[in-house]
Amino acid sequence: MKKPATSPTGWWIAGLLEKQPDSSRSSYWNNYRLIRANDWRTAFRRAVEMGLSDARTGDRAFTGPHAFIGVSDLIPIYDEFEDGAEILWEELEASEAGDGVPLQIFTEADLESEYEDPSEQPGTGQPATLPVVEPEGGEQPQPEAEGRDR
Repeated sequence: MKKPATSPTGWWIAGLLEKQPDSSRSSYWNNYRLIRANDWRTAFRRAVEMGLSDARTGDRAFTGPHAFIGVSDLIPIYDEFEDGAEILWEELEASEAGDGVPLQIFTEADLESEYEDPSEQPGTGQPATLPVVEPEGGEQPQPEAEGRDR
């Protein structure tokens, strides 16, 4: 069965695969970009344009040229943008190794070694000035009873 030609929100996520010339960093990067487009074909063409442009002029991570390999993902965004909205999903098969879970699952402790402390302003050792955002009405968000059919 073919996927729908349009995104319900008019937004798409496109994966742009790049090959980096700098051997001191990872060889390949898959950068995900938001694209506003009426249909998949327009989104795909815009993704290719972005990838080719980044390859010529550099992007946010690399100032020099690199190779654009191609579009690795093109996924419609189903929910409107708001806190907790689903913007990306992936259909996976069970792994043959270990417990069958196909992706690495992180704990808070795993992420502490990867990210700066959110209670401090980056590089200052001073408390952060951004307020903590609480759900409206003080209620905890509840999971949906049933998942969306894809």
